[in-house]
Amino acid sequence: MNFRLAKQIIYGAGYLTALFLIVFIVYLARFKPAPTCFDNRQNQGELGVDCGGPCLSCEIRTLKPLEYSWLKILPAQDQTIVAAEIKNLNPGWGASFFSYSIDIYGDDGRKIKTIKRDSFIYAGEIKYLIELAEINPKNTREVKISFSDFNWKSDEKFKKPIIQTREVKIEESAIIGFLTNNNVFKLPKVKAIGLLYDQYGFLIAASKTELENIGAFEEKFFKINFPKDTPWLNINVGKTKIYVEAIK
Repeated sequence: MNFRLAKQIIYGAGYLTALFLIVFIVYLARFKPAPTCFDNRQNQGELGVDCGGPCLSCEIRTLKPLEYSWLKILPAQDQTIVAAEIKNLNPGWGASFFSYSIDIYGDDGRKIKTIKRDSFIYAGEIKYLIELAEINPKNTREVKISFSDFNWKSDEKFKKPIIQTREVKIEESAIIGFLTNNNVFKLPKVKAIGLLYDQYGFLIAASKTELENIGAFEEKFFKINFPKDTPWLNINVGKTKIYVEAIK
């Protein structure tokens, strides 16, 4: 190899290196995606992959999603009641806000109605959702539920008010009893949900009511009415369950 050829090779390599650097810089400046909290990389001062620093805290990122234990369709005259038991498996974290969507499907498999609502759930809590749909229960075949838009808070910042019930019993087509606000503050609104089970433990009816302006340590009478012509009236009720919550 003569000196002139070696010199050309060196110059050519230099030009190629310079061109590569220019292209790489242009790529970084214009085309490379900016770091995000969803790119599966620890690349912007995060404490973990896509968590901590400018992203959602790693503790919240690893929280378990809400689950539902059961989701049922119940007849109520010519309407349909959708009842669900949901649970938060995170003992130290509650959601002060979340959205849920209930999809109801007809006999032909097509979606006939969607119900969208907001709610909340405390740390480690099991709660109940009751929704009424203007649909003949004979026309419903399946129901699905999904959750989204969580605002998680530690149980220290999102504490559950203490509400107790007593003397709960069935009277004609209703559940009645007394509800006590065992807190040092007033509760503007409280929801009471009643669930009825048959002697075999199957859910046969669900309904709800609301009470307003319950003062600190005050007790109020409540009554949860059920449609008078629902099938459960002809069935031996084996168990009743009351779920109460202070509506935010």
